[in-house]
Amino acid sequence: NPFIDFFSSKKEEESIYSSISNIGIIDSNEISTDKCLILRNQNQKVYKNREFKFPIISYSKEGNIMRRGGNVNKFEIKIEEESKLNNKNQSNNEWKIKDLKNGMYEVKMELKDEGKYLIFVQFNGIDIKSSPFQVEVFSKLKQRNYHEVNHPKLTFGSKGNKKGQFDGPSGITINSNGNIYVCDTSNSRIQIFDSEGNFISTFGLEGNENGQFSCPFGITINSKGNIIVSDTYNHRIQIFDSEGNFILTFGTKGKGNGQFHRPLGLAIDSSDNILICDNENNRIQIFDSEGNFISRFGSKGDKNGQFNYPFGITINSKGNIIVSDTYNHRIQIFDSKGNFISRFGSNGIGNGQFGNAYGVCVDLNENILVCDYINRIQIFNSEGEYMTQFKVKYPTNITIDPTTQNIIVCSDEHKISIY
Repeated sequence: NPFIDFFSSKKEEESIYSSISNIGIIDSNEISTDKCLILRNQNQKVYKNREFKFPIISYSKEGNIMRRGGNVNKFEIKIEEESKLNNKNQSNNEWKIKDLKNGMYEVKMELKDEGKYLIFVQFNGIDIKSSPFQVEVFSKLKQRNYHEVNHPKLTFGSKGNKKGQFDGPSGITINSNGNIYVCDTSNSRIQIFDSEGNFISTFGLEGNENGQFSCPFGITINSKGNIIVSDTYNHRIQIFDSEGNFILTFGTKGKGNGQFHRPLGLAIDSSDNILICDNENNRIQIFDSEGNFISRFGSKGDKNGQFNYPFGITINSKGNIIVSDTYNHRIQIFDSKGNFISRFGSNGIGNGQFGNAYGVCVDLNENILVCDYINRIQIFNSEGEYMTQFKVKYPTNITIDPTTQNIIVCSDEHKISIY
């Protein structure tokens, strides 16, 4: 067979290349196991016979984030119990992986027994980056009887600016070790305590430089242990490592995407995205873990999906977003995309009514706990039906220790109370 050459002029070649580049790009759909990332919230408690999920972000061999799926059948999950003393049959553990069609894959699993496990995520039989990782599986704690909550087990703090003192604490969270992180708002700093209220450390001071604050109101911790703080009157978000060392900041004052007017409550979803109550812009903004804008929802008003100065935000196990719509005296619930689902509450002092709804959190059974600033914490089931309440003077924010089910509340009485 003869070899036939094809010749073209340089001008014609340039025309062909130009046409191809206008049509699209040549891209490989081959995943690099060395670059793929598992996004896992290390603070999340895993319970036997309950769904545990985490996303995988796929990368190409060139190090670019994949923007399309199609490789779901090439992934495999292997689960091994670490203890050699207990050779249980792990075939009962269930897992499945879903192609999200955007380069991300979501793994869901149920582990049937307590203990420590190694989770292997493999692509074409090769472990991807950060695989294997360890999870510890616990028995689900018995539902706490909130009707029995009366007086705090422990209270610490007083008004002042010394270590362990507060001036209007307004944000609170807890890490996987049970340490308590407090936005000491008017002192423009973050204070850290152990589970017994003993002072550990502090970081931050008044100012607008990196690592400085102007009345921080919201605080949360992501899967890497990084601390995210809403630096409210500097109209920005700051991120620190677990020791309080500055990493990055994003946001300026304004109404555009990625701008804020008094950011308050914060929450982290299962992909480490950051959800922020953009208080005076009456909306929720969502960013990735690096502070890149993703989306927003909400506007000023009192209709479904509108807000009147939202203060607190939390996310339940289904990924639903729960927001305290403060001056509309209600709680609103949205799906993970910001689509309105339901609402409950009205203005008043009766059961299920609010003076001002401030901080909000959910427990292991999806019950919703709300700081009602008129001297109480109100508790509702996942559907927003009133259950009970207990007295706290001027509560501003709330969190729950998932290990002990202790309720931790900060208040305008310049103290932290543990119930």
